[in-house]
Amino acid sequence: MGWHDKMNAFAEKVNSSVGNSFVGRFFEFETRNATFISELRGATATFMSMAYILAVNPRILSDSGGPCVDADGNPFSDAYSDCVESIRRQYVTSTAIASLFGCVAMGLLANLPIALAPGMGMNAYFTYSVVGFRGSGNVSFQAALTAVLIEGAIFLFLAVTGIRYAIIRIIPEPVRHATPPAIGCFLAHLGLQTAEGIGVVVSDVATAVTLGACPPERRTLMVAYTDECRDDGICVFSDAYTCDVLGGVMTSARTWVGILGFVIMAVMLAYKERSAFICGIGLITVISWFRNTAITYFPDTQEGDAGFEYFKQVVNIESVNELLAQYTGNLSHVGVALITFFYVDFLDTSGTLLGLAHAMGVVDEEGNFPKSRAAFSADALATMFGSVFGLSPVTSYIESGSGVEAGSKTGLTACTCGFYFFLSIFFAPIIASIPPWARGGALIIVGALMCRSLGSVKWWDITHAITAFLTVIVMPLTYSIAYGLIAGIGAYMFMHGTFWLLSFVGIEKPVFTNPDDFYIEPEDAFDVSDNVKAPMDETADEDGMPNDEEAGTSSAEASGDLNVSPDDAGLKASDEVET
Repeated sequence: MGWHDKMNAFAEKVNSSVGNSFVGRFFEFETRNATFISELRGATATFMSMAYILAVNPRILSDSGGPCVDADGNPFSDAYSDCVESIRRQYVTSTAIASLFGCVAMGLLANLPIALAPGMGMNAYFTYSVVGFRGSGNVSFQAALTAVLIEGAIFLFLAVTGIRYAIIRIIPEPVRHATPPAIGCFLAHLGLQTAEGIGVVVSDVATAVTLGACPPERRTLMVAYTDECRDDGICVFSDAYTCDVLGGVMTSARTWVGILGFVIMAVMLAYKERSAFICGIGLITVISWFRNTAITYFPDTQEGDAGFEYFKQVVNIESVNELLAQYTGNLSHVGVALITFFYVDFLDTSGTLLGLAHAMGVVDEEGNFPKSRAAFSADALATMFGSVFGLSPVTSYIESGSGVEAGSKTGLTACTCGFYFFLSIFFAPIIASIPPWARGGALIIVGALMCRSLGSVKWWDITHAITAFLTVIVMPLTYSIAYGLIAGIGAYMFMHGTFWLLSFVGIEKPVFTNPDDFYIEPEDAFDVSDNVKAPMDETADEDGMPNDEEAGTSSAEASGDLNVSPDDAGLKASDEVET
């Protein structure tokens, strides 16, 4: 027996032992056709895809200044800056603790392979729009945290009472079909950028985004040119940059090694190797840790030296005493922030959970999935728990799609992610040093795989087509799942509301029942010369449309590997659903 056969035999033995144990029965391994090795592999892929939050979230939230106060009111004094640095390190621990709680709650209560952590976008809104850079906003840090706690409580009430389900049912059918692809495009958008990806797409002064991938020395940082920046020189820089000024497009070694990781993962997936994400991310991460190379994660700069010194600690535990329970009864000016926290968190969570559940093949025709009430409750509890540790809303992460594509089907994946976050409390220097270009390729691939449900959209129905398209295009371009859902739902309601109003003046509502109703012949859209004809598929009829009898079977067979059926996920849409 060869080495590979021995490993397979060992894996089967482990899968059998765990499957027959209390763990396997609790997480319904047999019902969902899950295995321990697949859950572990999926959890590792998910965690490696979202581990960046341990480095990014502390940096963003610490910009709020937290509870730091300067005696002279100067937010740029040495004492205030030292306090901010201390808060940043404490946020590493608090982020890990809250993510640990959220993941375990989701795994145990909802039995879903979805990991939770402080939401990107929500943390930026908390810092720069509510509290303000170093406390320059109209809402205090303590009042903002109290608003997060209240928002979580409202969300929990809606989830437990079932009101959330009634609200979710308002989401139109085309939006439900378009949400997973929209989230996939959002993921791919993240993977193509620098902060969380390979850096191919960067900012542009004229066109907002453009082709980038220039090396660090050729990057020109973008700045928010506010009145304070112009008059007082207090300018807020971001990670966004442009390559327009100094050039060097597509010359970044980090981008090319990120593309190499993308190719490795894609090829391994083509050969049905489910450890593709782990191998690709792990390989690029390790080779990026060596210093004095063009792809190093620790360049010879002040920031790079500081990062390497932190990395060398390997084990490090920070206290959270300055962040604990920073609540207040003074909630003046907090109303708008509370409403924004709620609707963004509600729509983001709804979109993420529905999208990932759809990818697992467990969503029924009404847009519900098993233990949905418990899933939303776990998300709300995590938000409330996170506020105790000074965090913005904790939410379900779309990066969980990496684990779903790697074979995750149960809550054991979420609990394992929680265990990884527990380890990161001690090994934060290692976990926080996974380069963005190492995980960017995984996000792009997962994004592509999540676009499968676009085939379910009734493209011949103009109301469905526009609704689905707006959902897909707005979500990544606005960097918000919530805004994508709002665009899709709003378009659908506006069109059908218009049809309803026109019916009062005798104009009947249009009916789209035939796919050919909205089919545009090529010659109607373009002036094509009669002497130039596109080659016709042998299975097409005389109109150029596929012949159902001859092409139907081959088409289905060709797409068979790209579909995840409910049976593959171990559940059926007709199974009993807890709402």
